Amino acid sequence: MKQRPVYIVDDEPEIRGALSLLLSTLGVETEEYASAEGFYENAPVNEPYCVLLDNRLPGLSGVDLLPRLVERSSSACVIMMTGHGDVPTAVKAMKLGAYHFVEKPFDAEALLAVVEEALDYSRREAGPGAEAQKFRERRETLTDREAEVFALLMEGHPSKVIAARLEISTRTAEHHRGAVLRKFEAKSLPALLRIALSVKN
Repeated sequence: MKQRPVYIVDDEPEIRGALSLLLSTLGVETEEYASAEGFYENAPVNEPYCVLLDNRLPGLSGVDLLPRLVERSSSACVIMMTGHGDVPTAVKAMKLGAYHFVEKPFDAEALLAVVEEALDYSRREAGPGAEAQKFRERRETLTDREAEVFALLMEGHPSKVIAARLEISTRTAEHHRGAVLRKFEAKSLPALLRIALSVKN
């Protein structure tokens, strides 16, 4: 069976071209769209797929389009792209159903790894019961301080804000953040958010 293309939604043709070229190194075909509206008209329905979606678009924004895509296909793996490093917006995207978020300019190897992971995830059947149990067990291993850091991470706060809230140094906050990621076996903040949100009722 032919693999579905990875969709790229970005209003900058240079970005679309660069991403298509990069993904071709994985043997992945792509389809490009310059607007959210254009992609929505052609987005698959009730089928798994992967899309790289820019947040800042003319007309409908990426964050505005996101819930519509998730409603249309619960197996959609939406990777949000932003050039602004806005953590609260990224957390909002994850809560709306994004699979991951990446910042421009891209780290090529990291982006390819995220796309491969998303393609694999979109093909697999999720086991929410088992995942929920695993999540609870891992959360129980957190210390009281790590649990506080975890809660603030879920609200989208960066390490400096977490440090101020808990009256600890930024370095200590980073240390606890790293411990939380390790205990949940999450490689990044988006991965941690995805784990937590996937089991939240």
